[in-house]
Amino acid sequence: MVSRLLQQCVGARPEEIFEDFFPDGIAAVAMAWEASRILVATGNGRLCLLTSQGQRIREVFETHDVSKLALAHTGAVGLAVCGERGLFCFDHDLQPLWTGKVTGRITAVAAAPHGSHLAFATDSSKIHIVTSERREVAVIETRRPVNHLHFMAESTELIAAAEFGEFSRYDLEGRTIWAEPQVSNIGDMAVAESARRILLAAFNHGVQVFDLQARQLGAFNVDGIPSKVACTATRNRLAVVTEEHRIFWLSFEGNVLWAADLSHDPLRHIAVSALGDQLLLASASGCLLNCGWF
Repeated sequence: MVSRLLQQCVGARPEEIFEDFFPDGIAAVAMAWEASRILVATGNGRLCLLTSQGQRIREVFETHDVSKLALAHTGAVGLAVCGERGLFCFDHDLQPLWTGKVTGRITAVAAAPHGSHLAFATDSSKIHIVTSERREVAVIETRRPVNHLHFMAESTELIAAAEFGEFSRYDLEGRTIWAEPQVSNIGDMAVAESARRILLAAFNHGVQVFDLQARQLGAFNVDGIPSKVACTATRNRLAVVTEEHRIFWLSFEGNVLWAADLSHDPLRHIAVSALGDQLLLASASGCLLNCGWF
């Protein structure tokens, strides 16, 4: 039976790798590229770790009101935001490493690819960089509260973007490498590091494309207002979700390879595998669908 999420689509229909359901809703998802693991936070406080084929490996109920997740590509370390101020750091088996509370509301989190460092931003316009053992190594003051964070793999640096007016790159000691003002709202950010590209879902301005020095290279334009974007590590594939509840699967040349109308069950979260052969969809109803092109 074809998943309800794929019933209204055009283009090269993907294979359904697995479909799972979380009746309490899906609060956040994260994908570990190297470990081929998927992490789901549910509305009732459960963390569920799955393989990319859908096998449930581990479930824990020690978290509450999770709103954001970050997971190292190796799967070795992860970070969950509980409520507005709580942090829950865990290992590869979802066992707690440490917990804590911060001053202010947490607006973004990120994990370094190998789990050596974690970062979180707050509404007090600060970014904190800590080691996985909780040792703070830098505090960065920004012009505006940051909503999107991404650790680089090759250069061990951090890319940050605010919803409006802030787009920056820092080293792990907190020094600014570049900081560029943005005149458009930013709904989401994705980084294709091997392709040396940063993608910003900029609503009415499309998906803006920058190189790693913040030089604008162009834009991907789709039918609608882009609010979410995810991409591969290489210059291969990207997924774009619009405010009109449509999703587009594109090549880096800008060709639409597949698209679907999901207004009957809008997407809350998306993720793309490192090589671009899998696309993970999490919908408002609690449906988790991993599909692929092989």
